[in-house]
Amino acid sequence: MRTTWAICAKDLRLYLTTWTSYILLAAFALISAFFFQRLVIEFQYASMQAMQQENGGEGLNLTDWVMSPLLMNMTVFLLFLLPVLTMRLLSEEKRGKTLDLLMTTPIRASEIVLGKYAAGVVMMLLMLATTLLFPALLSHFGASADGPALDWYSVGSGYLGLALLGSAFVSIGLLCSSFSASQIVAVASSFAMLLMLYVIGLAARGQEGLWLKALEFMAINTHLEPFIRGIVRSVDLCYFASLTGVGLILTHRVVEAQRWQ
Repeated sequence: MRTTWAICAKDLRLYLTTWTSYILLAAFALISAFFFQRLVIEFQYASMQAMQQENGGEGLNLTDWVMSPLLMNMTVFLLFLLPVLTMRLLSEEKRGKTLDLLMTTPIRASEIVLGKYAAGVVMMLLMLATTLLFPALLSHFGASADGPALDWYSVGSGYLGLALLGSAFVSIGLLCSSFSASQIVAVASSFAMLLMLYVIGLAARGQEGLWLKALEFMAINTHLEPFIRGIVRSVDLCYFASLTGVGLILTHRVVEAQRWQ
């Protein structure tokens, strides 16, 4: 376990001393801020329109109009940015021949994989943490005498879903990073795999029976949307845990094969 944390700490130091990581963090925060601003403006416009009607804006709330759409949009941002974040984890080790040196030491392949995975997850969580200001602002300035501005349970479950989604993305990115010494190959293959999981739900349209259920189950959005709505289901937790586990197990196999080359 000590070796795993040592590898994690080394990769975190590399992340925090390279400009690429700060560009990714800034890009994620700025893009999220832009969408947050637009959603708030749309909510204000809808509220003004509703006030002129009989219901007086009944049913309008910041959770459904701002936070839920924002969290769903963040999945797309993670889809584009996390392959770049994870591309160097093992590719750079292969390119610099340092992975070969690690394989000649008593360090186990599982420790290498888990250490690098932990570093990627920490950076992913930092990306999500940059957006926590948005619900805080809504809670502070949107509160009224009718009650709190946000349904914090839905917001919390939404961030939990994004964290699980990001963890699965990191495991897939780590797997693709283990395939080649080229970081470009790692980014391209990782993005292709994540995009397939993201759009596979579209293939379910027009299908019936078992094929429909299978395609819907494999689609990421099928398991993320309940979290965004404030529903935490065991089937969704198992889905993300399984996706993460498969990525880590396959990465372990690839790294372990390096020892015998």
